[in-house]
Amino acid sequence: MKRYSIGFRLAAWYSVVFAGGLAVFSLAVWFAMRAAVYHAIDDELRDRVQGVHAFMNHQISALSIPEIRDEFREHSVLGPGGDLFQVCDAQGQWLYRSVPLESNNVPIEKPSTLDRPMFATTQVAGRPLRFYSERILVNGQPYTVQVATPMHEAFEAIEAFGLILVLAVPVLLIAASAGGYWISKRALNPVDEISRAAQRISIENLADRLHVPETGDQLQRLTETLNQMFSRLEASVRRMKQFTADASHELRAPIALIRTTAEVAVQRRNRQAAEYLEALDDILEESERTSQVVDSLMLLARADAGKEVLERGLVDACSISRAAAEQGEKLARIRELEFSASIPDEPVWIHADTEALRRALLILIDNAAKYTAERGTVRFDLSANDGFARFSVSDTGIGIAPADLPHIFDRFWRADKARSRAHAGAGLGLSIAKWIAESHAGSISVKSEAGKGSVFSLSVPLEK
Repeated sequence: MKRYSIGFRLAAWYSVVFAGGLAVFSLAVWFAMRAAVYHAIDDELRDRVQGVHAFMNHQISALSIPEIRDEFREHSVLGPGGDLFQVCDAQGQWLYRSVPLESNNVPIEKPSTLDRPMFATTQVAGRPLRFYSERILVNGQPYTVQVATPMHEAFEAIEAFGLILVLAVPVLLIAASAGGYWISKRALNPVDEISRAAQRISIENLADRLHVPETGDQLQRLTETLNQMFSRLEASVRRMKQFTADASHELRAPIALIRTTAEVAVQRRNRQAAEYLEALDDILEESERTSQVVDSLMLLARADAGKEVLERGLVDACSISRAAAEQGEKLARIRELEFSASIPDEPVWIHADTEALRRALLILIDNAAKYTAERGTVRFDLSANDGFARFSVSDTGIGIAPADLPHIFDRFWRADKARSRAHAGAGLGLSIAKWIAESHAGSISVKSEAGKGSVFSLSVPLEK
């Protein structure tokens, strides 16, 4: 099936609509002109009847029938419309009858049978005539007056006007269709330019943008929308590349270490059992770390694809906080830190996934413990205000520089050497915590000052 361009289809629809409108308009104009011509002729015929009526009121009582006929003949010659009228009385006796009408025996209604004024168009001797018949009273006696006028000139004018319309309509339609097609092509030229420019943009040059026409119409909005889409694609591709590079980097080191340790253990066959156990411990430690990285990557990948669904229900934030604080205290004890927690005694009801929220809180507590020196302090707080349950984890650790704060929740991001691989793991924890918070219609934020510690806050809406 052949596909036509948008410009052609717009021009075609425009032509069809214009043709229909032009046809209706032409018919309306033709009928209006015809009605106007008939209206003018009918007004003239009424005026002639009124003239005959006025003449009879003044003359009929003082004149005999022959004199009346002579006066009518003179009146018809001098009056408008010429010698085309006839008058009869109630008995059907002719007071006057024009020669053309008498010669062609044109009938006339008696006053007794003429209920109302009547118009009619009839062929007389091969000529179209417009007749008007009216019943009048003169000195109490009824008469019928019938006047007529030729219609051939009017018909010729109407026919000529119709011919002009028939010839003009196709010309106007062709001209309008050609003009509509030209205008539609010009109007759609920017769309073709946008298409060509968009085709030139690929994954290698996603930084390029379309030229935005300053027209203030749909084309400008379309171009701006496409540029915004390219910006999102560029950011997504950039994150994907960075994610792939960081993931490969994070996985390369432990895999290489596992392989190297295993190769050394296999090649040096004459080794003590303790050395083999040490090698196996190293392999197990790196395997566990690699497994955690892979699990985190899979979680974030499922979250990005919308396939990771949390099972949220009505839970007490205090019980989740106590479980997290209990594990946090163990972590602090291992690192020789002081840990404290402030949790309300009354329940704080929220709609949440218990395990996911507990994992987010543990990430924050573990993150605080990693970057706090021995004999430092880590504090956990839960409060309910302004419609939110607010979890807060503060520490007296190394803090975060202001330039690094905007990136703290980015995947695989670490601020500096102090946040080394040995301390910070893969750099996915805070990204996971952010996703969990946002999945609960909440938020996560951080306040920090280098050398003075950090405060992480996670907010979840209270159950209404």
